[in-house]
Amino acid sequence: MIIARALYGLKSSGAAWRSTLAATMEKLGYRPTQADPDVWIKRALKHDRSPYYKLMLIYVDDVLHIVEDPEEDREKLGQEYR
Repeated sequence: MIIARALYGLKSSGAAWRSTLAATMEKLGYRPTQADPDVWIKRALKHDRSPYYKLMLIYVDDVLHIVEDPEEDREKLGQEYR
């Protein structure tokens, strides 16, 4: 057998995943930045009660989470997705 083209999924699969993940991020209280819709931001307080912004940079299914304590959001995402 000669494979001429790999069938990874539908052309709209990426858009459907992005839409699903965006709904989850909004449910967690994050909002996309105006500069880049793949950068999600949320106001938070550090342990010493000083304000800062939590950031999640998302590219397809990779997440870079910039936060003082990542466990809370990681557990919430883990409840939604494996």
